[in-house]
Order: sequence, then structure tokens, then C-alpha cells
Amino acid sequence: MFVRKFKDFLLLYFSRQFLYFIFAGGLSATINFFSRIIFREQLGLIKSALIAYLIAFVCAFILYRRYVFPFSAVPIFTQGMRFSFIQLFSMPVVIFIFTLLSQLFLYIGFKAYAEIIAHAISICLPALITFLLYKFLVFKS
Repeated sequence: MFVRKFKDFLLLYFSRQFLYFIFAGGLSATINFFSRIIFREQLGLIKSALIAYLIAFVCAFILYRRYVFPFSAVPIFTQGMRFSFIQLFSMPVVIFIFTLLSQLFLYIGFKAYAEIIAHAISICLPALITFLLYKFLVFKS
């Protein structure tokens, strides 16, 4: 019984839907990544990360709704509210990981690439958890 349920759980991550999720999330993460770099000069570290996150937030919702979870019976307003809640909960986690890793990489000598590496890692980590939350809560069908 447990083995079957565990196998079913793992198969969620070996599906076409998960591949679409990774692609859509990767595109949103790329938008996040490069927009932060663009805004960094003008706005500073935290503000640029926040604005980049918000831009990617909108892109992710549109992409997930359209291509990853297109058959959801949940009304769009409810989807938006649930998605926003998960994203708002994730944002401080991403910023914390980003700040922590930036400082760590600076400390160990990755001065030239500290922010870039930290940002890339911090925007990729939440994907495994958010896939399940989006699938079974936000865009459930």
C-alpha cells in the first residue's frame, strides 16, 4: 500500500505535466533572473530582486494556467488568490536563500559571481514543492 502510493507520488515528477511545469517555471525564472540584473544598477539588491520576482510572478501564473494546468475547473479569481498566497509565502524564502547564499559566496571568495549564482539557486529551489501545491490546490481539475 505505502509502496504503491509512494510510486504514484514519484510518478507525478516523471510526467509530461511536470516537464511543462519545469519549462514554464524555467522561463519565468529566466525572466526573474535577467530582470533582476537589469534593475540591479538602478534599484539596489533587494528592490531589484523584489521587482524581478513580481514580474516573474505574473508570467508564471499566465504560463502555468495556460500550458501546465489548462483544464482546471477552479475559477480564475480563486486560482489567482491561491497562486498569490503560495507566491507570497515563497517570496521571503527565496529572498532569504538569495541573501544567505550571496553572503556565503562572497565569504568563500566567489566575489564576481556571488549574486548571480545565489539568485539562480534561490529561484529554482521552491519548484518541487510548488508543483504539488499548484497541481492539487491552485489549478486542481
